[in-house]
Amino acid sequence: MGALCVYVVITSVISFVIIQRTGDWFANFEVIIKLITTVAMYLAFRDFKWDAAKGFVGGSLFCLMYQEAYLVLGRLWGEEDFDTYLVAGVHGSIYLAAAGMAFLLTIIITINHFFISYATHGNPENVLFNRMAVVFKFAVYVILLIANSRLGFEPLLLWKNALQCLTDIAILLLIVSVESQFDTFKILHHEFRKEKEEQRG
Repeated sequence: MGALCVYVVITSVISFVIIQRTGDWFANFEVIIKLITTVAMYLAFRDFKWDAAKGFVGGSLFCLMYQEAYLVLGRLWGEEDFDTYLVAGVHGSIYLAAAGMAFLLTIIITINHFFISYATHGNPENVLFNRMAVVFKFAVYVILLIANSRLGFEPLLLWKNALQCLTDIAILLLIVSVESQFDTFKILHHEFRKEKEEQRG
């Protein structure tokens, strides 16, 4: 988990440098907020601050969701930038479709996170659904990376998109690791309470 956090920091810093050259100040803001939230999530979890870590997990997921919503609804649809991708042909169309699917899957994963984190005894069916959504999300990330690498855009934009996607993969892996630990602790805590109750009985 520490290695993933360091990886997020490195890719975010490189993305920040690249974005500086493109002059996209809103993208700079997105990268900074996402980086701060992710590092705070890891540090809170490492220091056993469970409630804070849960909050930052939700915050990191919200950052991903907001970023993807801005890409799909704001930039591609709102500014009609999707014409650029459609002109790029099959790979541009695949990139558009994958970006939209990534946004929808992040919504599902974010909603499931709150059900899983705040259920008293866990929610096995919802955990399974969340794992399925995460697996699909990883598949979509792979499609995004492949489609992006085949677009005929300038190298700076391609590297920006690729680094952003690789950063998001690492953040999602970190979130999955944290939530898996939460699930384990929740089960152990439930078993410990049950054992205590049996001893009292």
